Amino acid sequence: MTATPEPAFMELLDLAKSFRPAKILMVATDLGVFDHLEELNSAPEVAARVKADPRAMDILLNGLTAIGVLIKEGERFRNGPAASRFLVHGKEDYRGAIIRHLHHTWWGWSELGQTVVRGKAPDYKSEQWLERHPWSEKDWMREFIWGMHAIAQDLAPKAAAKLDLSQVRHLLDLGGGPGTYAIAFAQANPHLKVTVFDFPGPCEIAQENIARHGFMARIGTRAGNFLKDSIGSGYDFIWASQILHSHDEAQCQLIIRKCVEALTVGGRLAIQDFFLNDDGYTPVEAALFSVHMLAVTPGGRSYRHREVREWMTAAGLSTAAHIVTSPQTSVLLAQKK
Repeated sequence: MTATPEPAFMELLDLAKSFRPAKILMVATDLGVFDHLEELNSAPEVAARVKADPRAMDILLNGLTAIGVLIKEGERFRNGPAASRFLVHGKEDYRGAIIRHLHHTWWGWSELGQTVVRGKAPDYKSEQWLERHPWSEKDWMREFIWGMHAIAQDLAPKAAAKLDLSQVRHLLDLGGGPGTYAIAFAQANPHLKVTVFDFPGPCEIAQENIARHGFMARIGTRAGNFLKDSIGSGYDFIWASQILHSHDEAQCQLIIRKCVEALTVGGRLAIQDFFLNDDGYTPVEAALFSVHMLAVTPGGRSYRHREVREWMTAAGLSTAAHIVTSPQTSVLLAQKK
């Protein structure tokens, strides 16, 4: 007689097994499998094109079908609607870069137990992390930055619609990566001049993206390390999106102070991130992302919006307003006194 599994335990077991569909999708994206499935193809045909083993490819493609990513007809496979739209290189809406980036961080999750014991991810000194990883590997850097574009391209227009930039002349997009937010702000505000500040590699990608959208006349780039180098001055608005979570508390406070110094009197600082509520575990995405930062950075985490608001006030800004920009992200907006 077979006993019915305990539902509460099955929930835990499902959590423990949830790495399987994630890894299947990541491996298929890394191999470029979806590029060869816009039309029906067999596993041996796909394996030959990506230089893989036919038997192993058959198992992988059936796994992708089981999780709803592929469609199977007879013994041949093709992309489902989402894979066809987002995971085929060369398509306008290709977003596989973010999945490839997440796969690149798998090592950090594999060593999470050691990280929890030690207190930080291995082999990194906090002050050197941004210079050593992932910028030290160009391919990795490009995947990371274009991955950020894949996420930001839906969020940026919504953020632009929530911010009144009608009186802003010069906006700094700090750590702006591919320039996605800079482009959205320029599109929504025809008078606006924007500078994207980031490392040299991301600035090159930003220039590609800016040129593609036809904004070279109004959006420029400035390369540097915002922890060490001058970020410029005379800005009447600074946008700092998704950069605090990669840094420890002292670095976050330094970033905020440098932003305040770079603002004109009356200028505003907007910080967007996966902010936590005071309970420390909601929103769920912010709590899980905090673990991700623990796994892959030397001192980063998700911060409570209350503590970041306090840092902003201490640096010479007004009490920050809290603006929700998506179910996962929000903005703290304050003015220099």
